[in-house]
Amino acid sequence: MKSSWKIALIIAFIAVLCGSALLWRVHKHKADEEKFVEAANACRLRAAQGDPKAESELAYMYSHGEGVPQDYSETLRWRRKATDQGYADGENGLGYMYFYGQGVPQDYQEAFRWYSKAADHGDAKAQNSIALMYEQGQGVPQDYAEALRWYHKAVDQNYARAQYNLGNMYYYGRGVPRDLAEAYRWYRKAANQKDEYAQRVLGLRGRGINTFIAAMLLVTTLGSLLLLIPGNRPQRSTTRVGLVGLCCVGMALYAHSRFSFFPSELAVNGFNCARYILVGIFLFLLISVLTSLVAPKRAKALLGILGTIFLIFNVFSIGFAIAHHGVWSFPPADRLFFSTNGLLVGMSLAISLWRTKAGQVAVVGEQ
Repeated sequence: MKSSWKIALIIAFIAVLCGSALLWRVHKHKADEEKFVEAANACRLRAAQGDPKAESELAYMYSHGEGVPQDYSETLRWRRKATDQGYADGENGLGYMYFYGQGVPQDYQEAFRWYSKAADHGDAKAQNSIALMYEQGQGVPQDYAEALRWYHKAVDQNYARAQYNLGNMYYYGRGVPRDLAEAYRWYRKAANQKDEYAQRVLGLRGRGINTFIAAMLLVTTLGSLLLLIPGNRPQRSTTRVGLVGLCCVGMALYAHSRFSFFPSELAVNGFNCARYILVGIFLFLLISVLTSLVAPKRAKALLGILGTIFLIFNVFSIGFAIAHHGVWSFPPADRLFFSTNGLLVGMSLAISLWRTKAGQVAVVGEQ
């Protein structure tokens, strides 16, 4: 009965957390909407006086439905007012509408014409868009050299998305020799300016939960909850495994969620190391509860095997890093290194604690 109450309390706690998060998001959305309405009203007053910046901003609000109902015809009307005054952001916005077919028939040539007007006025977003069209061959012949030229014009103005796109050119070797070090250098420049795409490449933000990850998390969650249910096995042991499993699921959800954020690559590596230490502990505890593979007499041998793997892996990693200069500047290599070490340390820690406890129990039994 006590175990049932524990499970009920855990489920209730999770439900309260989820409910609180949902209520907070609803409240935040409502507060943001009120701010958008106030901004739209102020912007409309300035736009009515012929301010091209306000006209362009109001067009953006109609395009995204911020403070006003989404209306592409109104977006088009206000953008044309801005372009009539030669306002570069309005020209770029009109090019965007033709490129994606928002409120007008999709027309890459017309999009390129308006992007070119804005780019000639020094608009970095338009320069980036022209580069992207040359890179993908949309509305113009595919030309990586021209794409690079326009990307460099945009990055000369420190435009973050162009820095990310230039990183892609080096990463995939488009118009330049493939150079991962240079690619990640540009990704870091973009990430430092809060570009979400670059932050995801570097692991500073989650990439989202795909079907495989969702299935794995669901199986782990259900398995952990089942271990919390009283059964024939020692309840304290299964409860411990279930709780550690749920903690692993929570950390994995945060790591993969698009809402996750880490302030630096060091924080990402620290989190991954801690996460896989917990995974290592969970795996050993699960094996010890569900099978008879783990016995006190085997613990020393298991520690020796894990220690050997740990030593070989780190010696190989250091040797590889020396042979390939700069490999540790690549986030995938960092993640592999810290995650693998975390897993090995976690399993070794769990075995050591389990062995110590088993030894203490044996001594008490002999007494």
